[in-house]
Amino acid sequence: MSHTTQTGAGVVAAERQRKAKKATAVAAFGTFIEYYDFSVFGYVAATIAVVFFPEGDPVAGLLNTFLVFGTAFLVRPLGAIFFGRIGDRFGRRASLVGSVILMSAAAGLTAVLPTYAQIGIWAPILLGLLRMLQGLSAGGEIGGAATYIREWAPAERRNLYISFIPSVGVLGKAGAAGLAALAATLVPAAQMESWGWRIPFLLAIPLGILCLIMRLKIEDSPEFTSSANKGETTRAPIVELFRNHRSRLSKVFLIALVQNIGTYIGTVYVAVYFSTVLDFSKAEASTIVLIAVASAALLIPLAGQLGSRIGSKRLLTYSYIAYIVITFPSFMLMNAGSLSLAIFGLLLGMLPYALCQAGTYASMPEFFPVEVRHSGVAFGHSVGAVIGGAGAPYVATWLIDSTGNTMIPAYMLVIFGLLGLVTVLGLVRTNTNSTSHLYR
Repeated sequence: MSHTTQTGAGVVAAERQRKAKKATAVAAFGTFIEYYDFSVFGYVAATIAVVFFPEGDPVAGLLNTFLVFGTAFLVRPLGAIFFGRIGDRFGRRASLVGSVILMSAAAGLTAVLPTYAQIGIWAPILLGLLRMLQGLSAGGEIGGAATYIREWAPAERRNLYISFIPSVGVLGKAGAAGLAALAATLVPAAQMESWGWRIPFLLAIPLGILCLIMRLKIEDSPEFTSSANKGETTRAPIVELFRNHRSRLSKVFLIALVQNIGTYIGTVYVAVYFSTVLDFSKAEASTIVLIAVASAALLIPLAGQLGSRIGSKRLLTYSYIAYIVITFPSFMLMNAGSLSLAIFGLLLGMLPYALCQAGTYASMPEFFPVEVRHSGVAFGHSVGAVIGGAGAPYVATWLIDSTGNTMIPAYMLVIFGLLGLVTVLGLVRTNTNSTSHLYR
């Protein structure tokens, strides 16, 4: 090969790497906004329970709030089908643009909703409708971002590049928790109920505009572009999934289920757990969660780099074992009645969480060929989120209230860690390109 040819190839490779890094940054930033907008509801749930539901039993109000929180998950599979079809037929970029517009608009409108005292029953109804729009958006975002980055990233670094989705997503949660903590600290309780809770939602508007501008400037993934140019796109990707990829879809559902249980018990529900179950102040609860999830955001890329070396299957195996071994000591420390021990306990719980996040997001796109990849990841992950995200906080709240056992969340994490371990150990090595990555 001539020197000129080598130089030309090097220039092409360098340009591809530059675009891959840009694609990762833009997709991950959008996921930051999606997770911020989607999670802020959970961090101010205790206040929303007072603002949007009639006075009475505080536990009933909180359960009603989690029901509204859960409606977003129930419609996520519909969002996965809708945005998955856009992504698999018209391009990953089109899907990513649409999802961030919908999420930001729904969060911004939530910020200006009238309260129950102002419009009565219409307040929780409108809150639920906007929450459902957020769910539709979230149903498409994860599949789009994971697929887009996977199709840009160099094969030997896919785990690392894709790990920035959950890592930056966790920072979105940290931003939501941080603003909730700041508002709870600086705003008196009466003002917090009247207008303070609106502040975190209002921030969605400028963030959404910034992300929209960024996503409009990116190129579509080369793998999708090549497939589209060859006329290999599928008119009905969800039909193709259920016809030819049911087994792979079920595996993605199971690992996504475990990942979502860990996410919404370990990083969203815990804010309410600390304030309503363990009697920490709202400001203390938000601060504990902020410290923990910010630490997790640093751990996840390290876990992604580890996954690039050992493969996603082994990384997931380690994460599930860690959930089984570490969860009870973690929650015992949280229940010790000390702020410092509570922080340490939740930080300990972030170890299996980080491993699971990196392993799950890197694994999901590898199960599907390019023509149904967006829909497969989006739908499998969304169905897992219906149970893991919508059900887990509600069930944990109800069981703790019914039994008085404050270790209920720990039992849940261990049980689903066992489910994940059984699932991942059942994965069979294949010679296809779509799953060989799991074993590297």
